[in-house]
Amino acid sequence: MTRLINNHFHVHPLLWLLLGIGILTGSLWQLVIMFSLVWIHELGHYAMARFFKWRIRSVMLWPFGGVMETEEHHTRPFHEEVLVVLAGPLQHAWLWGAITLLGYTGWVSPGTIEMMLLYNGILFLFNLLPIWPLDGGKLLFLSLSYALPFVRAQQILLYLSLSFLVVALILAMVFLPFSLSTIFLAAFLLWENRLEWRQREYSFLRYLMKRHEQNGEKVRKLRAIHVNEDIPVMHIFRQFKRGNHHQIFVTRPNQSRAQIDEGECLYYYFTMKQSRAKASELAEWFAS
Repeated sequence: MTRLINNHFHVHPLLWLLLGIGILTGSLWQLVIMFSLVWIHELGHYAMARFFKWRIRSVMLWPFGGVMETEEHHTRPFHEEVLVVLAGPLQHAWLWGAITLLGYTGWVSPGTIEMMLLYNGILFLFNLLPIWPLDGGKLLFLSLSYALPFVRAQQILLYLSLSFLVVALILAMVFLPFSLSTIFLAAFLLWENRLEWRQREYSFLRYLMKRHEQNGEKVRKLRAIHVNEDIPVMHIFRQFKRGNHHQIFVTRPNQSRAQIDEGECLYYYFTMKQSRAKASELAEWFAS
């Protein structure tokens, strides 16, 4: 993988391969335009994330778009994550204006201007599709995770994402000319959804670890979780919602109800390494 600009931006080898094919087939100029639009799109995400001081691991530029990986695993304030996601598609608004103005100068042929506007519009609309990991899919997940527990939101996201992907592929095959790029793009998105599904438990644990490290920072809303004593601790975590700090109430027969703070629960799980414990053991440890 080749570095671009700094240690954050990388170009995937497949993109270099397509550029080489473009030289041989005479379509290099179209690929350069598409690559430039994708790069500016990702710069929007990158600049907004840097503005909020996110820890960025990398920005990978693929033939079909880009993916920015960060160390912020769904634990930043809701408005930050929304703005970082929207910062990519919003680049296409000023790009549309800039390309239109460029057309009035006469420096670029009308055909090229038309192609640039077409590609800019396609990228804008394509990235807003509710399919993971497109920007539309990320906005869908943010909306779901704001209303539902993290795990439930993650499951519904992937079900909806796969459904939208299948519908979009069928519509493309019916109404658009057959294109190998469409098949490759659908395969890429299907692979990303499959990978996200396989890693969903790992993603959830990263989310919990970040909550444990932050220990309630930047969270103002309190939310109660009521459980029976025989419920595993992990099942308590599966009721956690973003933007909330949880108070866990454990009901124990013939005993007073135990109240445990989220931070204590996460400490018991991660620091004390009681991954298989039940709520009753958590209540007993907390009471002692």
